[in-house]
Amino acid sequence: MRRYRVDVRDTALRRIGQIDAYTNLDVIVRHLDVGTWSLTLPAAHPQARLLTTGQGVIIWPEGSTGVDAAEGRREPLLSGPVAKVRHDWSNSTGTDGTLTFTGTCDNAALAERLAFPDPARAPDTGNGRYSVDYWTRQGPAADIVRELVATNLGEHALPGRRVPGLDTTPPPGTATGAAASARLRFDTVLSAVQTLATGAGLAVRIVHPDPTVPRLALTVAPVRDRSREVRLSPQLGNLAAYAYELTAPKATRAVVAAQGKGADRFFWQWTTPEAERDWARSAETFVDQRDTPVPARLDATDPQFAALAEAASRALEQGGQQAELSLSPIDTPQMTYGLHYRVGDTVTVTTVGGTDLAYPVREVHITDTADTSTVQATVGTASATKTPALYGQVRRLWQAVHQLNTRH
Repeated sequence: MRRYRVDVRDTALRRIGQIDAYTNLDVIVRHLDVGTWSLTLPAAHPQARLLTTGQGVIIWPEGSTGVDAAEGRREPLLSGPVAKVRHDWSNSTGTDGTLTFTGTCDNAALAERLAFPDPARAPDTGNGRYSVDYWTRQGPAADIVRELVATNLGEHALPGRRVPGLDTTPPPGTATGAAASARLRFDTVLSAVQTLATGAGLAVRIVHPDPTVPRLALTVAPVRDRSREVRLSPQLGNLAAYAYELTAPKATRAVVAAQGKGADRFFWQWTTPEAERDWARSAETFVDQRDTPVPARLDATDPQFAALAEAASRALEQGGQQAELSLSPIDTPQMTYGLHYRVGDTVTVTTVGGTDLAYPVREVHITDTADTSTVQATVGTASATKTPALYGQVRRLWQAVHQLNTRH
């Protein structure tokens, strides 16, 4: 029995059919990032003719799992365009082979657009210069995200940059999130959205919510704390396996350079001594901040020094030590992915030793075949320095196991 339904849409976002004869469905849903999907079916099957380049899919959980228990609304697991088509054939099979369609989620549009300093002007207009250095905004984070998307790829973007059917209009009563600021110059829209949303505790995605309507919706909503309601543990029978992983830092010292030239250029260094102690290693990275003037004071009261410190913090965060917890949940009537929790939600994982870890679900990997259906989840964030408590807890788990092993 298939657990998922695949609607096919054409280039105009109109539903043109449904695929339920697949031999394998593989979906990865990511929080604040681009997800992927892969669909394999017999090449000779009539449904294989539905999909081709330029088209896309909307993938739905079948039955009641398509309705979110916390909010009571039905939404797709993922939607997105075809990115690759592969035909496999072998003379040993005696058949026409298989077709595999691979694609991304609709969040890919965020990664495919740059944040122009002035989104109202194309680079090849006039004398090739922009009248402003940066696109700057201050205010509620959700409002900034919507304006950023609307003016670079949505309904207010230049005609040649618009993603067909993308609607950034917020539903009535939508929360705006915490205050934030943006200062962008040719960053990808996705990276800007990730920074704004992470800082304000928001979940952002582009999805095709209704196959009968040719419309892509930008959804911006607060991330949900479901840690009390959603508990995954071996004792509850809804966790088949888990694994945690510690990774050494790629950068523990950030050398930041401000304005200046040659011997007159200003340099400063920031370090993460705890990471160096933990791993008995040091690693340097260079951060070029040539657009930041030399600070007058070497403390946080000087805005230029604060800008250098922020740049160093970002570099050390990206290259910092990491901790990751991967899970194999078991869907039960009381705890089902897509019904009781989704990507971005904070859930609680209880280890066999009784330790509770409450962190966001960063990624979910779903596979569905004629014989089996599995869900694998990754808890935490892409960078451990954003979840230092998770890193500390996972490290203590490892130390406990290591100490136990060394006694025998």
